[in-house]
Amino acid sequence: MATFDPKNPPAQDPSKRNDGVAAGDYLLILKRFERKYGKQSGQPYLRALFEVIHGPAKGKTFFDSLSLDTENSGAMFRLSMLCEQVQSGAFDLDDDAAIREAICRKPFKARVSREVSGQYTNNGIARYLNKEVTDFDRRLLETWAYDDAENQQHGGGGGGYGVDGDGLPDDAPHPASGGYNDDIPF
Repeated sequence: MATFDPKNPPAQDPSKRNDGVAAGDYLLILKRFERKYGKQSGQPYLRALFEVIHGPAKGKTFFDSLSLDTENSGAMFRLSMLCEQVQSGAFDLDDDAAIREAICRKPFKARVSREVSGQYTNNGIARYLNKEVTDFDRRLLETWAYDDAENQQHGGGGGGYGVDGDGLPDDAPHPASGGYNDDIPF
């Protein structure tokens, strides 16, 4: 068995390092999520994995939280902005399958923030850009959605509208992993 020295951790492979994305406007999808509850508030939120689907940062991912606290008008406004952009109707906030169907793997445009704190880089959705979606963006979003649907219909790789290659929901813990792994280095 290998020895771990916390004062001298092994060097990280630079090719596997995920420093998130630079601050800016991106075309994204919500790839998967895990439902969690606030430690102090007890309110539900989604620990969501977002993926860039176009441009030089295509394929890069970052985590952010989506509050499901219906008493928080700001959180509900932000969720409604996402829903407007992905064109989802009403859905049950207590049903993960309904949430996946409504907002997972549906492309949208957002402004992403970036904050570096010590050795950690944190990205977040700063703003949904519903009014800033250009005709060019719209064509890219529609093309991505079409290609993704085609890929899933023909047995393409994992993640078809919230289902991964194992047929499990993207946000489900994989049995082989022993639980959910959100790739956060702590």
